[in-house]
Amino acid sequence: MILWMLVVQYGERDYNPFAKVGVAGSKFLQLYTSPKVGAMGEASVSYFTDDPLLMVDNPASAMFMSSKAVGVGFMPYWVQTYVTDVAYIHPYGRFKFGGYVHAATSLNFKHTVVTDNGYEEKGTFNYTGMAVAFVMGARLTDKFSAALAPKLIYEGFGSFTSTYAFAVDVGTVFETGWHGVNIGMTVQNFGTDPRLSGNYVIYNFTGNEVVEDTLPYKAYNLPLTFRAGLSFDVFRRSYHALIGVLEVNHPNDNAESYNLGFQYSYADMFFFRFGKKFRGGFQWTSDSHDEVLNFGFGLKFASMSFDYAYTVNYRMPDISRFGLVYTF
Repeated sequence: MILWMLVVQYGERDYNPFAKVGVAGSKFLQLYTSPKVGAMGEASVSYFTDDPLLMVDNPASAMFMSSKAVGVGFMPYWVQTYVTDVAYIHPYGRFKFGGYVHAATSLNFKHTVVTDNGYEEKGTFNYTGMAVAFVMGARLTDKFSAALAPKLIYEGFGSFTSTYAFAVDVGTVFETGWHGVNIGMTVQNFGTDPRLSGNYVIYNFTGNEVVEDTLPYKAYNLPLTFRAGLSFDVFRRSYHALIGVLEVNHPNDNAESYNLGFQYSYADMFFFRFGKKFRGGFQWTSDSHDEVLNFGFGLKFASMSFDYAYTVNYRMPDISRFGLVYTF
């Protein structure tokens, strides 16, 4: 009921296109390689299955697992940017321990300096962002799970500058036992404000001369995000099942989004997923958000599963996600 009231309130109010945009850095932390997450419009905070990659989205998602598992996710992103996740979970009774490495790299940025005659290129450099997390949690009751994921964050801009930060994700999942309804919540990237090392140069033009001024970098905020949602059974038969997932996503650096996703499965072996993220009202396309539609499929056989997701964008290039999970 609370979630529905929030959705209705949001749909009725005017949208502010300048709300909170651009107030946080380390944006690679909000990129997800999991095809399950991507295909359902990122409506996955209350969704859980045998996939440790879901811990990047909500650390409590893997707390129900009874087998060890390792997952690898990969997403070729825009402008020579590549995002990779490697995750592992190890059950120990009702307690679960694991971790993941979340990394993004952008290649071939031009190193350009200002001269009296204009601009001069001096080669290229690469950007690297990485988060290494340790996940620990438990099924506190037969229906309630909670987990904590402290993580070390690194960002580097070639040989010019770099920074470290510490953050933590906290997540919960509650299984009601009624019509497959599960409720999930998470707070992501609560931590210290990074500050790049060294100084940067500001170029001021005075007449025909270029005057350089050196200033230290300022600290910036991490992309703190609160997410809450629920999943439910639309129908469930002997071999066929359809679940729906609804989620509210509240970041500190953008307007809220409302994510809706569905997963159809046959014999728990073949899966088809689709979803949509709504931001700036419930229009199919929005000036504030580029995603049009997400869909994907999954194959599960014995201890192996493969998933794929495709995101159709309005202006930017489309995105593919690949995931492979092995349980043992």
